[in-house]
Amino acid sequence: MKATRSDVAKLAGVSTATVSNALSNPEKVKDETVKKVLEAVKALDYRPDMIARSMSTKKTMQIGIVLENISNPFFGDIVRGFESAANEKNYFVNICTGFNKLDEYFDNFITRRLDGVFVTAIPYKFNMDKLYHLVDNGIKVLVSGNVGADFRKVSSIENDHMAAMHEAMEYLYSLGHRDIAYLSGLGRNLPYDLRSIGYRQMVERLGLPCGEDLLFDGKYPYSTDMTDGYYYANELMKSGRKFTAVICVNDLMSLGAIKAFKEKGYRVPEDVSVMGFDGITYGEYWEPSLTTMNLDKVKFGEKAFELLYSNISKGNTGYFENKLSLIKRMSTAKCR
Repeated sequence: MKATRSDVAKLAGVSTATVSNALSNPEKVKDETVKKVLEAVKALDYRPDMIARSMSTKKTMQIGIVLENISNPFFGDIVRGFESAANEKNYFVNICTGFNKLDEYFDNFITRRLDGVFVTAIPYKFNMDKLYHLVDNGIKVLVSGNVGADFRKVSSIENDHMAAMHEAMEYLYSLGHRDIAYLSGLGRNLPYDLRSIGYRQMVERLGLPCGEDLLFDGKYPYSTDMTDGYYYANELMKSGRKFTAVICVNDLMSLGAIKAFKEKGYRVPEDVSVMGFDGITYGEYWEPSLTTMNLDKVKFGEKAFELLYSNISKGNTGYFENKLSLIKRMSTAKCR
């Protein structure tokens, strides 16, 4: 016979209502009681009927996360933190890769009556009105990527890429570099790429001789993968412009750029220093190991769920900004 909520309540010595709260809203129940309930759940191999629960609570206990690029380990770590935090609250996470049209995902979320959605994708991939349509249909929304959303309607978690770029430029400047290139892969005038804005600010503030001539941006549809780093590094070398250091929009592009430089006989970091953004594990084990502006991606995912859950459970919209930290490795050195 399948175990019931009443069976769990009897074994734990609590009411059925307490069982429900312990599983759905453990913060409302004493830790000792939650422990008893979870032990009873495990002993009885109890599996809640989520369909029945959703009918009574008006919640499906399902949420979604829409990613920019699942092949980038940066997003994989975010999912790990997000899903782990969600599982603790008994939420099932639907992971959407972003390879399809995002607007179609959003329509699907409404059909499936998800409780909330975390969208971390480049804004050009979706229609902002679609986000608000989710809210109008009772689905709570959290965004990331400086999409310019109305924070009265949705929550937001961002990374301070502008301050991080300032720090990256100052670090290379302190090493004696003056001809610092930025391989973006995104459009230079896209308002949500704060790295590009920060780069141009520092070029002016530091009075760099390169001006904006060393900013290599991309065209629609934008891409920032390893192959793009390889491509833009080759474009930089073919341009004939002087450069001694390169910053890439993310670590994957940096790894591709290092390969391109090596193939053309450039030594890293002796001839050119290379920096990235994100702090993915690959960079630590690359040759040479990659200097980067690091983000704790697992904590980012955990915080993202916290914000989304607060909106779901309390109706609060919030904003949070993460700081990045400089990790100095072997891909950067003093300018020769």
